[in-house]
Amino acid sequence: MLQLLNNTLTYNLLLAAIVALPSGMIQGYAGFGGALVAIPFFAILYGPVEGFAIVLFIVLFGQGALFFDASKKADWKEVGPVSATSTITLSLGILFLVSADPEIIRKGMAIFILFITGFMMSGWNYSGKRSIFSGIFTGAISGGITGCFGVPGFPLQVMYFQTSPEKVEIKRANVLAAMACAALVAIFGLIVQGVYTETMLLRALIIAPIFMIGTKLGDYFYKISPAEWFKKATYGILIFTALTLFIF
Repeated sequence: MLQLLNNTLTYNLLLAAIVALPSGMIQGYAGFGGALVAIPFFAILYGPVEGFAIVLFIVLFGQGALFFDASKKADWKEVGPVSATSTITLSLGILFLVSADPEIIRKGMAIFILFITGFMMSGWNYSGKRSIFSGIFTGAISGGITGCFGVPGFPLQVMYFQTSPEKVEIKRANVLAAMACAALVAIFGLIVQGVYTETMLLRALIIAPIFMIGTKLGDYFYKISPAEWFKKATYGILIFTALTLFIF
């Protein structure tokens, strides 16, 4: 037990906890994006695979109640095709993630973070015909990016779900339900690959409450002051983290 604590309670854990707070705030403020901000920093601190695994656990632990509520409100005719194909490509992608050179994964993370950030900054939203095939395509692309490089492809799903004719509450539930499905599949895939260790889980358990505090703060700030500057600050952080991955 003492050895486990010595391996866990390190300077890197303190840095990870510091990152978890603003990441949680972004998640709470925007409803998504916290993992996209946290993963690059965790990849630098612990390596891309372990960083991805820890953040998945933190997000699932921190938003479990929201995910459960969303699963009851979501329109599964919308979520189903996206999540089904995302499950397949994400699972296949994880096989690449755990076996590839970590340096390749870090560079791939940086490229896809810049790619997704560019999409979000452009304000682009899906405007084509909505069908089971458009859902399948969205799920396949986002799941593949998430699985292969540990970069959450959820923003691509958000852009797809936001253009549906549903009420805002249902759109948010769809996003959260799809996110929950992807997180569960990814965690299961990493467990099968033997990625999780006692040390890793202890790190996640220590950091998760800080992420949860951040989500509460983010939700509070959104209610009292939804502002455009917050979105721009998030884009700036994402670009900075992507460029940092190219250096380290």
